[in-house]
Amino acid sequence: MTLAKTRLLLLFGGTSSESKASLASAASVFRTLNPEQYEIVPVGINRKGRWLYYPGGADEIENDTWIENPDCAPAILSPDPAHRGVLIMEDGNYTLKRIDVIFSVLQGKYGEDGAIQGLCELSHIPYVGNGILSSAVCRNKTMTHALLCAAGIPMPNWVSVSQRDLNRLEREYARIEANLEYPLFIKPSCSDSSIASGIARDRAELAAHVKRAFTQGSTVLVEEYVEGREFRIGVFGYDPPFASFVGEIVKGENGKLIIPAELDDTTSRIIREMAISAFETLDCSSLALFDVYCTTRGDILIGEINTMPELTEIAAYPELMSDLGMRYPYLLEKLIEQAFEHADRQF
Repeated sequence: MTLAKTRLLLLFGGTSSESKASLASAASVFRTLNPEQYEIVPVGINRKGRWLYYPGGADEIENDTWIENPDCAPAILSPDPAHRGVLIMEDGNYTLKRIDVIFSVLQGKYGEDGAIQGLCELSHIPYVGNGILSSAVCRNKTMTHALLCAAGIPMPNWVSVSQRDLNRLEREYARIEANLEYPLFIKPSCSDSSIASGIARDRAELAAHVKRAFTQGSTVLVEEYVEGREFRIGVFGYDPPFASFVGEIVKGENGKLIIPAELDDTTSRIIREMAISAFETLDCSSLALFDVYCTTRGDILIGEINTMPELTEIAAYPELMSDLGMRYPYLLEKLIEQAFEHADRQF
């Protein structure tokens, strides 16, 4: 007897600056999942936020030509739990395609900030990844810093500036200088840190970077610039969660990741324990990728947390988990399995 396939909604694309990474992840997931086990229902979101059912293959997703497929059709994920599926427009009418599990590789705004997670929960369909709270908190770097610092987990010294302070920025700059030492790293609180971010060495540079960061959101995070070694570590949210080995970013080699990093056993253990503690403090589940720093003074600090890291086979999170023994196909299977387990507890 042939077992029924699991119908999996693969969500990709999006309106954020990180949509290209989402496309790469979607193509990789598409190619890897066993077609005898899964019926993949690809739904892409274009740059303008339009949802489209895409009845094509992985190559067009990867090279960002999927939208040109003439058979793309308007589609929406229904928030009505009675539907438990996607509504696809065919011949002027919407037809329902029921879904067993949602695998969203949307990144950035509306992808890993709690928005799509809220829609998934309204639908009562199991979904891969973190929930609403952890997604929203980790996307907001100011909230991440506040919660982890309150829990005693070391982070770079920081100050945040809100949009309501725009009419008194000189006072805010004085407050920053009273609490932090130059050089400073300035970035939008709720956006990709590679956009509108920069290093300030004096008041003039601080003012320029703060004003630029405000173009990407309503809150700006200012941190003391960290000198030292930079690491990545993945946490997988099983019961209980566990951490990968520590990988080190090789500076000047285009983000090359060395796994395991050359660290003594004590330092490696401390980093892994800190990542798990942060994961649990922020109510994370399923997966998360952590930036960790070891300063020139020897301090270990948690940096940013990515609750939907890039999921191509050669990306940092899958590489870290693979080195631990969770090969890429197995990792995807366990993420999906975990989605069903979480749904059983919640819905």
